[in-house]
Amino acid sequence: MALLYDAVAAGMWVYSRAAFRLAVVGPERLELGPGTLVIVTHRRETDVPLVGPPLYRRAALWRAREPLERLSFAARDDLFLPGFFAGFPAALPLAARRALFPVGIGRWLAGIEGHPLRSATTARLGELLRERRSEPLAGLVSTQDLVAFQQRASTCGHPRPERADDVLRGVYSDLLWRPASPGERGTGDGAFWARRAAQAAGDFRALVELLQAGGRLLVFPEGRPSPEGEIGPLERGLEALIRRGRPAALLPVGLAYDPLARGRTRVVVALGRPVPPRVDPLALLRRTVPLTAGQIVAAGVSATSALGEACAEGRPVDPDLLDPAPRERRLTEARREASRRPEELTFLAREFWSARD
Repeated sequence: MALLYDAVAAGMWVYSRAAFRLAVVGPERLELGPGTLVIVTHRRETDVPLVGPPLYRRAALWRAREPLERLSFAARDDLFLPGFFAGFPAALPLAARRALFPVGIGRWLAGIEGHPLRSATTARLGELLRERRSEPLAGLVSTQDLVAFQQRASTCGHPRPERADDVLRGVYSDLLWRPASPGERGTGDGAFWARRAAQAAGDFRALVELLQAGGRLLVFPEGRPSPEGEIGPLERGLEALIRRGRPAALLPVGLAYDPLARGRTRVVVALGRPVPPRVDPLALLRRTVPLTAGQIVAAGVSATSALGEACAEGRPVDPDLLDPAPRERRLTEARREASRRPEELTFLAREFWSARD
C-alpha cells in the first residue's frame, strides 16, 4: 500500500493548495524518529489534508516503505462506516446523499495507516439500526427521530418507513448520522454497548501497541474541532496513551485559519520540534498555535505588542506579519474583512487568548 500512501499525500497537497492560501512554518527537515507521537490542534474538519503534506515532505515519508516507518493516524471512527460522505456533510442535496451512500473508504483508510478510534458511549444512529433491521422503527428511535424519518419519506415520495431496514438508505443518511448514546429510547440494548466498549478498548490498545513497537502516530487530542476557538481541553485518553504507549517524543503541530482575507481562507501550519513526552501537551499545543492578522484584529490588540511577545516566547507567526510592508497589507485587509464578516471575530479572538492562557 506504499503507492496508495504516496498518492493520498499528493492528493492532499493538490486539495490544500487549491482550497486555501497555505503557509507552513517550522523546520525544513523533520526527524520523525521511532515512537514519535504527533499531536495536532483541531480547528476544522479540513485539518488533515492541510497537515499531511507538510509532514510528508519535511519528514521525507516517501522513503518509508514499511508500515512502522510511515506516519499512522488515529481517525474518527465514522470515517470507516459506509456512507460517511453521504451522512456527515451538513449541506448536501438528497440526490448526492443517495449517490454517495454506498461508498465506503474504510478499507482504503486502513491501507494508508488509518486507525479508527471509537467511543464506548457514542455511536451513530445508523449503527444501532443496522443491528436491528427487522424490528419496528417506532420502538427503536425517539419520537423526534421517527417524525424526521417520516417527513423525509413524504418529501421523497417513499412509503412510510415501518422497520429499521426501511431507513437504511441514502436519502436518510444525514438522519442516520445523528450521535446516539446509551439510555436513549431504542439504544438500551446492553449487548450493543458492551460490544461497543470492547471495540473502543481494542482501538485504544492498537494505538498503544503501535507506539510501543516504535511506530509514528498522529492524533488530534482535542477529539473534535473547537466550536468557539478554544485550544483544548484535551481528551483524557491522551494521558493514558502517553503513559501506556511510552512515546519517545511529542511533536506538536498548530494550525490557524484566517478567514479575514480576500478570496481563499489563509491557513498557517506550524510544525514544532520533538520534545520529551513529560511536557504538558496542552501547554505545548497552545504555544504552537500560529499568530495571524485575523487574531490580532479580532482580539483588538496592538500588532507590535502581539508580534513582540510571540517572537520573544518563540511562538510561530504568519510569515506575512514578519516584514513591515506585507504586515501592513495583511492587517489592512483583515480590518476590512472584519467589517464584512463579523461572525468570524469571536472565534478568532478566543483562539488568540486561549493560546495564551
